[in-house]
Amino acid sequence: MFKDESEKLILNLPFGFRDIFPVEAQERKEIEDIIRTEFFSWGYGEVKTPIVEFTRNISAGVGKDWKDKLISLFDVDGNLISLRADMTIPIARLAGMRLKKENLPARFYYFANSFRQSAQQKGQKRVLNQAGLEFIGSDMLSADIEVLTILVNILRNLGIRDFKIALGHTKFIDGICKWFKLGIKEAEFVRENMILKNFVALTEFLDKKDTEKTEVFIDLLKPAKDYKTVAVKFSGIEEKDAQESVLYIRQVYKLLETLGINERFIVDLGTIRNFGYYSGLMFEIYSPKVTELLGSGGRYDGLIKKFGLDVPATGFALDVDLLHKSIDNLAGQDSQKKNSIILCGRRDSVAEMIKFSDRLRKKGNIVELFFDFPEKILLKESRKTDFIYGADFDTGRVTVLDMKSGSREISQISDF
Repeated sequence: MFKDESEKLILNLPFGFRDIFPVEAQERKEIEDIIRTEFFSWGYGEVKTPIVEFTRNISAGVGKDWKDKLISLFDVDGNLISLRADMTIPIARLAGMRLKKENLPARFYYFANSFRQSAQQKGQKRVLNQAGLEFIGSDMLSADIEVLTILVNILRNLGIRDFKIALGHTKFIDGICKWFKLGIKEAEFVRENMILKNFVALTEFLDKKDTEKTEVFIDLLKPAKDYKTVAVKFSGIEEKDAQESVLYIRQVYKLLETLGINERFIVDLGTIRNFGYYSGLMFEIYSPKVTELLGSGGRYDGLIKKFGLDVPATGFALDVDLLHKSIDNLAGQDSQKKNSIILCGRRDSVAEMIKFSDRLRKKGNIVELFFDFPEKILLKESRKTDFIYGADFDTGRVTVLDMKSGSREISQISDF
């Protein structure tokens, strides 16, 4: 495979992956710290799972098109394994194998990379840096409300403006398919085109079944600001599953209204996910700054049962990369900002420089060491820093240059 050590290496990455430099990495850490604080304050505990799982386990939740979604390989023992495509399935596996009913409800959160296959020509990323939570062991409405409230708090704390959360329900599509009296393959065709948002194909297909019903259905797929608008449009549909879905969304919306956060929500009965484990309320998060979803979530009451314990669950996942793109200024960033210092000195003063820099760090500063670098060279480099300290340990003096004001002071090193 590798013929010669002198052979040129490939100077790019596999498609869908990228490098992250320190500034962005630090900003992402600040985002994660804000999210973690909210999770922790509600009693959620962090869990970590392996980056790979048996493909058979992951495919049980991903759905029938798992080969197109998973990055898979053969293990040394011949078993087919896959990189996790999300964190819900691994945590469902963990819960089914390790939890007992007396330990419920269980509240977990995570920060992890997930990996998904993508066609090369689409140019989509194949690694998702995700933050999310899972509330395991409750099928109550209160669990869904808790999860949605935490989600709103996080987005607000991050300073993301004008975000919207679209509410949908799996039973709506199930009910509509029964309303049209569709067979299994026909219902699957409807779901696939709902995921693709191919409403032209949907309309043409359903028009052949019932033109009037199609008109009502397509009208219901338009996002509404509140459930009242949906209720008026929905009045002619008597199918049980569809009715239950809208009734549940109505109950959720009323509680969100009581909490004073309903303005962040819309009702979108066209909300549908391409993971096969959702079983009830579903939601998607939008920001005007990005075209992709900031995140998504919902209820998955039947998934954990596949791994042992039969318990309901709900949760959500946020894309940290997209959160980063959606934020103008990190909330609280300025008040928590540390001073950045470049400390200059001679090469023969290494020990003294390190000791001095440690004293500065203990006071909450960020200190970067440079040896034999005159100030004028540092200025030409335009390095992002608040202060430049030039230390002379023979005289015990330090020259402090304030990069914002341009002022210069000479102090004693012992004063620090």
